[in-house]
Formats: sequence, structure tokens, C-alpha cells
Amino acid sequence: MACSSGVASANSILVAIRTAFERASETLRAPAQFAFVFVSGDSLSEKTSEILDLWQDISGGIPFFGGSAESVVGTRIEIEGGCAASIMLVNEMDALPRTYDLECIKTPDGPSVMGLTDQLLSELQGGLMVVACPVSFSVELLASALEYEKSSPRDDVVPILGGYCSSQDWQSPSIMFCGNRILARGAAVLTLPQNWKWQTIISQGCRPIGEPLVITQMDDQAIVSLGGKPAMKQLRELYEKLPTQEQEMVSNSLMVGRAISEYSETFSHGEFLIRAVQGIDPSNQGLIVTDRFQVGQTIRFHVRDAAAATADLQHLLGVFSNSEDSPTGALLFTCNGRGSRMFDVDNHDATTIDSYLPNLPLTGIFAAGEFGPIANQNLVHGFTAILHLLKKEADGDQPV
Repeated sequence: MACSSGVASANSILVAIRTAFERASETLRAPAQFAFVFVSGDSLSEKTSEILDLWQDISGGIPFFGGSAESVVGTRIEIEGGCAASIMLVNEMDALPRTYDLECIKTPDGPSVMGLTDQLLSELQGGLMVVACPVSFSVELLASALEYEKSSPRDDVVPILGGYCSSQDWQSPSIMFCGNRILARGAAVLTLPQNWKWQTIISQGCRPIGEPLVITQMDDQAIVSLGGKPAMKQLRELYEKLPTQEQEMVSNSLMVGRAISEYSETFSHGEFLIRAVQGIDPSNQGLIVTDRFQVGQTIRFHVRDAAAATADLQHLLGVFSNSEDSPTGALLFTCNGRGSRMFDVDNHDATTIDSYLPNLPLTGIFAAGEFGPIANQNLVHGFTAILHLLKKEADGDQPV
């Protein structure tokens, strides 16, 4: 196999990394050339020198890419909380992936992304894999910068893939692995060599309720009016029509989906960018959402639903498994609102993937926001499981 993966938990992050590396190495035919590395645990930013020294010792210093999170994912397993490492090793590469670091800075003209060199911009045809600090980096700003760099407005967007780091206490600094360095801010980004490609599956964890509605009044981040009626009145009318089980879902897990494309004819499942409803603004009785919406946009109420999330992931994996594509490995960025916070079974996303793609080398994290394009738009998702499948092109194939 060109890829192999290993995962381990331990009391020490150094022991976890060493053990995960050894397990990943067991089934690799030849020495690894590159590694995807994800870690979880306390005070990781204080151990970067030790991690780099260990990596040099166990791997010979091969380049690595990845970052830290509250929980990590491996083949058939999700280790939630605690100290753990998940590693996927890659070989059989004629050329190595390239890694770059990006930063968001303030300039007199506004915020800007630093690090978009000419060399990086020349390598974007396969998309950009990004692991970013949610505090110091904006993927939306990166998407705008890449849009500005397009040679023609009609060109397709450069896919931005990956996710934001997360932490177990929401305060610990993130770390990102970038080639032969560990970053404490910004983003680590990766481009694949020309004979490799990503194929992305985006599975949402919510389902729609009610009919699509147009926003007719906003006040900052509060949706005040929908379809010419007060937003709370629209929500109450919908609530009264729902069965008891769905009413409970609305009370506990109400979401709002913003239509990804206003030109859609259906506004059905999968066509909305999901955002949480944080509460009610007492000054205007508007619904406070975790994003900037605009008057004229189409929204639809959603609820978090484990059964619908399972069915959606199974459907998408079933479609892919029946295709002729054979991935060599995969990266999973699943929302930190999934796992045991959403499902009644352990290792839900990892075992579901394995049931359709048996023994596929897998690594990844529980992210604080997942990146993936829909309808030619780069989006930061919530409550999704986004699987990036890594495939080596056969001779004569063209990368996409």
C-alpha cells in the first residue's frame, strides 16, 4: 500500500506519537516519504521542541503535515479527549507534497493573507489542504484572496479543504505541523504533486424542517423577519405543526441553513450552509445566528439529527464505493459536535467509513469548523463529516 495509518493513546504525547508511528510503519512496504500527523492532549504548544526531536529520531525527519485537536480519528476508531496521536504515512511518491505557512495580518488597507507566494499560487490546481488556528487565521479571508488571484472570474474556485484545529478546553493554543516546523499561529497548507489528487465527500449532520423562507429584516446577527413576518412568529407556527419528537429537537438543537445558491430550484437537503441558533435577541425578538446573514437570502430551519446524519454519510459513501475510484488513504475532518455528543454508538464516523471502504488508511481530527466546497464556493461548515480521499493517479490519468 502507498499509505498506512496508526493511532495510539498514552499518558505522554511523545509515547503516543512513537507508538502511532510504529503501528503505521508495520504495513508499509517501503520507508515513508511523507506523513499526516494529528495529535490531542494538554499543553502541546509547550512540547514542540520535544516533538520535533522525537520526529527526527523515529522518522528520519520526513516532512509532516497536520495539527492538534480535542480528539483524533484513525481507521475504525475515534479517540475522544485525552492524549493521543493519529498518523498516516505515504510512500510511492515521485514528488513530495509541498507545505507552506500562511498568516492573516492587519494592513492599512485591511486584513490580508501573507504567504501566498508565486510558487504556491502556481500549484493550486489540485486544491489546497489547510489546517488552521481558529483564533489567528480566517479561511474566509483566504478564500477571498484566492478569488482575487483568479485569472478570470469564470474560473472555478480553488478548493480549500481541511479544518480548524480544536482544543479540549477551548483555550489551549493550537499547533500545526508544516514540513519540518511546528507553527503556533496561522495555517499550515499543503499542495499535492501532480500525479495525486483529493476527492471530497461532505456529509451534513442536520436535516431541514419547514419550508424555505426569505430574510426580510436583519439587525446585526439577529434574523428579525422572515417572509415579511417576525422570525419568532414563523418559528412558533412551524413548531406547532411538528410532531412531539421534532419539537424536542427544535428545543434542543435548532439550526438555520443559509442557501448556498439562490438559483436553486429545490432548496433541499445538502443545499444549505448550516449555522447554530444561539438564542433570542431581547431587543427585537430576532434569532441570533453564528454568522452574518443578509436581507434577501433564503434560509431554512434545520435540526441536528443523528439518524439523518448516519443515513447521509452512508448514502454518500455507498455512491463512492460503487465507483471505480480506489483511494490509497483519507483525511477525515469531523465536527467536534459529532462523535459521542451526537451518536449513541462509539466511533460512529470512522466505523461507517470502514464499512464502505474496508481497511482504508485513515487519519484526522474533530475540527472546530470543516472546509469543503459546494456549488463552486469555498465554505466553512459546521456539524459535518468531511472526508478527503487521497488517490494516486494511474499512468496517463489527468489530475482533477
